[in-house]
Amino acid sequence: MLPTMVLTPELRGRKVARRHTLMPLVAATFLAAASLLVSAPTTVAMPAGSAGSSTLSAGSDSGLDTAHDPDWMAGLPDSASLATLSVPGTHDTMTTGASVLAQTQDRSLPVQLEAGVRALDIRTRHFRDAFPIHHSLEYLDANFTDVVRQATDFLRAHPTETVLMRMKSEHTEAENTRTYEDTLDWYIHDNPDTRDLLDTHLWTPPAGYDGALPTLGETRGKLVILQNFTTTKSFGPQWAGPHTDIQDDYQLGNLADLPQKWDAARVQFERADVGAPDTLFVNHLSATGVPDPVAMASGAVPVTIAAGAPGHPGMNSRATEYLQAGTTGRTGIVMADFPTAALVEAVIAHNFS
Repeated sequence: MLPTMVLTPELRGRKVARRHTLMPLVAATFLAAASLLVSAPTTVAMPAGSAGSSTLSAGSDSGLDTAHDPDWMAGLPDSASLATLSVPGTHDTMTTGASVLAQTQDRSLPVQLEAGVRALDIRTRHFRDAFPIHHSLEYLDANFTDVVRQATDFLRAHPTETVLMRMKSEHTEAENTRTYEDTLDWYIHDNPDTRDLLDTHLWTPPAGYDGALPTLGETRGKLVILQNFTTTKSFGPQWAGPHTDIQDDYQLGNLADLPQKWDAARVQFERADVGAPDTLFVNHLSATGVPDPVAMASGAVPVTIAAGAPGHPGMNSRATEYLQAGTTGRTGIVMADFPTAALVEAVIAHNFS
């Protein structure tokens, strides 16, 4: 006789989350696709020589796995505040394999970390007393336990490194018997799949914590939560708090608006260079035209905004060229969709210039 599987809150959430997101997602995708078919050509031109599909699909091949910099923080002093670093990050980290309009990454979390990415964007829906990972209403076939296991596996193998994790409450809460804070505490202290991992590898704010960014020496081998949810106690620095300065102009009307988005990113690079050393600057290269069907028809979807199209240099190439020119010092966290190896390497290099 086969053993009976005991469904933990997370396993129950995994099974039901698919059902609860499938129909709204199908409807939303159908409407978006219908708008494209009626109002515009169904293809989005990709830049000459780029890899991947020429149709409206994520189809990206960032080549991120050609980068290999798993221990770059080893060369930095323990005394360095995390706020003073230049850190490659991924926007909506877990969207590999997501639907066409939601996908912003084409490499898994372990590959991202091995390449040098050290800032994650983890969107947790509080559903049935667990944290399935979402991008808006879309369940990404992953749960918080998956994130914890993969991140701590990396940190165990590379103890000089620190991983910053923006943790956001995403979509709608449903069918819970406890608060978001209680569920996070369950993962930290009670869930047998994560409690020992987080006991070893989660940075815990000290008594009397004032919200400032800790030092690298205090956080090597640790996950540091950048808290983007409401609780009665602190789990880490506030994502949009007094010690952060964030550029996230994410809505794009069409690809012709890319210069305006780049101007916002460039100004944020300049601000990070001269800003207060105890402020964590965050600069999003990511943007989208979704859900505006006219914007989507113009090609304003994450993959083309990141990679570009004929006559429209993408955000990743613009940022890479700018950073390689060495016109600024500290970059802060650089959050990107489909980051290339060259972009990740250019950001890391600013820690050593």
